[in-house]
Amino acid sequence: MRSKSFIIIGGSGHAKVCADLLLRQECKILGYVDVSDQGLLLGSIPYLGDDSVVFSFDPSEVALVNGVGKLGSSLKRSELYINFTSQNYIFETIIHDSATVSSFVEIKPGAQIMAGAIVQAGSYLGENVIINTRVVIEHDCKVGEHAHISPGAILCGNVSIGEHTHIGAGATVIQGMSVGRHALVGAGALVRKPVLDQTTVYGVPAEEALR
Repeated sequence: MRSKSFIIIGGSGHAKVCADLLLRQECKILGYVDVSDQGLLLGSIPYLGDDSVVFSFDPSEVALVNGVGKLGSSLKRSELYINFTSQNYIFETIIHDSATVSSFVEIKPGAQIMAGAIVQAGSYLGENVIINTRVVIEHDCKVGEHAHISPGAILCGNVSIGEHTHIGAGATVIQGMSVGRHALVGAGALVRKPVLDQTTVYGVPAEEALR
């Protein structure tokens, strides 16, 4: 059980997953903030108001959990993170009890590792990343800040994922490959050659999307 009290940012699907993780670990959740009232989150977590409500709490008294997911090239999640951290609020790193994480992994603040994920030795997870359900991250991988590795994706050994990049559900990036910043890898894709910054690829093997 953690000693801090938590506020969840957002009230949609990813927020529910984060809330469930915290409740499993017997954390105290004060409530959630969102642009609109979504009712009680998971039947018990109250709506506190919009994002501005957070500023009524002293940063030393609460920790935030980013319940806003990342879809494609959306920057909403990272913008919220940057806005609140610039005001001295801290986003908690959360790790599901069923995740397997090597003690030789460097994990930055605000990272989220969800149920069934595996993160192997020598890897690096940047700030505010989502390592979603049943993701496999093999040895010596680097996941840049604000990236999202979607459910069931596999990063083989020594893969580099750039900042703000989205790896789709069930995608595989083979060993030694790099995926640039603000890139998007489609669901189920097989990446076997480097992906440049701001590029969208999909398919097996993955190829750049035609504009």
